Amino acid sequence: MERPEFAWDRGIHLVGSVLWFDARRPDVLTFLSSARVRDAGRFARALCTDRTRALLRVARPGFSPLVAPFGQVLRLGALEITLHPSGHMPGASILRVATQGTTVLYASHVALQPHPMAEAAQVPKGDVLVLRADYGSLDRSFPTRADALAQVVDTARRTLVTGRTPVFLGSLMGKSQEVVRALVDGGVPVLVHRAVAAVNQQYRLLGFEPGAARQFRGAPRHDHALVLPETLRFKRTVTGLKRARLVWLSGRSLMPDVLARMHVDEGIPLTGHLDPAGLLALIERTGAARVVTVGHGAEGIAQRIREAGIEASALHAEVQLMLF
Repeated sequence: MERPEFAWDRGIHLVGSVLWFDARRPDVLTFLSSARVRDAGRFARALCTDRTRALLRVARPGFSPLVAPFGQVLRLGALEITLHPSGHMPGASILRVATQGTTVLYASHVALQPHPMAEAAQVPKGDVLVLRADYGSLDRSFPTRADALAQVVDTARRTLVTGRTPVFLGSLMGKSQEVVRALVDGGVPVLVHRAVAAVNQQYRLLGFEPGAARQFRGAPRHDHALVLPETLRFKRTVTGLKRARLVWLSGRSLMPDVLARMHVDEGIPLTGHLDPAGLLALIERTGAARVVTVGHGAEGIAQRIREAGIEASALHAEVQLMLF
């Protein structure tokens, strides 16, 4: 494979092999970069870390992928596959594929800043980097993870003083656990949705402690913060809350039109993706001479990469859509 080529069809295909990356297709063998991949637990043919499997089994106990612990070489025909921590959440990984003298990397959610709710990122070297760049066209920088979580704690405290309930809406896996940990460390009592509680318990079994949080039973307490999956935003669980201050935790909260459609009181840009500066830093750490981008910001970041003197092209520029 002198020059690896890639194709898009509801996911990324390494042409000439059986392997796909984060493909939303049940009929192919796809690498899952984390438990955050949409519909991941439904895939009959998947490759992921043992920790990602454990998290996905919280909702789908029968999920049985091909697993490869971090650092273990897995041979798949002519491919040598190794998974490296991406730093995003337990089990989240960067894929390294070596074949015929060429090394291909694939990265999706990456956290270059270490934090207590995931393994520290270990960025491998490679010749070609396939990169998910959902915020590649963003004209602003994200706050550091520490600053975003400090804003979460500050918002919770200020809201509780007014007698209202701070309600934080974020991803079920990854973000919710970081927020619970930050609130508990900040001395703010926390209630969580039952699905968040189940994931929290699996985190503990994997060696990551989100902190003590009681399960939400449907009646909010005005001396507690509430952490709920963002998918419940327009369900009765959220719409029926009284005297609540709704806070959406997403990088997309920096996009005024998207934030307005969420009908929340505040947005905090806590995200598992990198901003353009972070993407460029990741590319530099990999040493890749060629970059292929996918995602909402694929075209924008590809242009910036070319301006930095590196070959780059956008494989698939997705349209920004609402979650719900």
